[in-house]
Amino acid sequence: MFCSNYEALESALTKRGFIVHSVKDAEEARQLAFSLIKKDESVGFGGSVTVQNDLDLYNRLSERGNKVYSHWYASDRSRAQDDAGKANWYLASTNALLSDGRLLNIDGTGNRVASMVIGPEKVMLFIGKNKFVDGGLDDGIARIKRETCPPNARRLKLDKLPCGITGHCADCNSAQRMCRVTTIIEYPTRAIKKFHLVLIDEDLGR
Repeated sequence: MFCSNYEALESALTKRGFIVHSVKDAEEARQLAFSLIKKDESVGFGGSVTVQNDLDLYNRLSERGNKVYSHWYASDRSRAQDDAGKANWYLASTNALLSDGRLLNIDGTGNRVASMVIGPEKVMLFIGKNKFVDGGLDDGIARIKRETCPPNARRLKLDKLPCGITGHCADCNSAQRMCRVTTIIEYPTRAIKKFHLVLIDEDLGR
């Protein structure tokens, strides 16, 4: 089960206007993506371990023939981020899903959350059960700074960040600081026509 009070969460998300999908594992999530995204549609990617590593959707959709854009694989990162925000679909994850149905994210650059709210008309977020937070904003922020930021600092080789060194947030003032933009998505914006949330009954991403 994705979470102990899944029915209440699904109801909250649906009332907010999100399209909710429940799948059992990564493979089922991949198959759902392939069923919703047409072969002739372009796909933009936000930085996401869940989507690009665990689900391997960038490579798999590229092999299928879709036009794909990701700054993780591009020599011109700014161009790739811009192209991703103009694609038919935007795929990413969220840092925390709160029990009342709000999506909480903390970014360093902001391209990921920008494309979630005013980018492609179709957005799909893949959310492992480890991202669910049985609580409010403070609990969600604590979860991100505890579970997400330290491993991402190490993955990105930000060797001067205290959280990457100690594993704990120091609310630093480092030039390498990742926690620069905090967003709360309460409802899909008017720019987004279809906002899909794929809830995965498996621990994925960070």
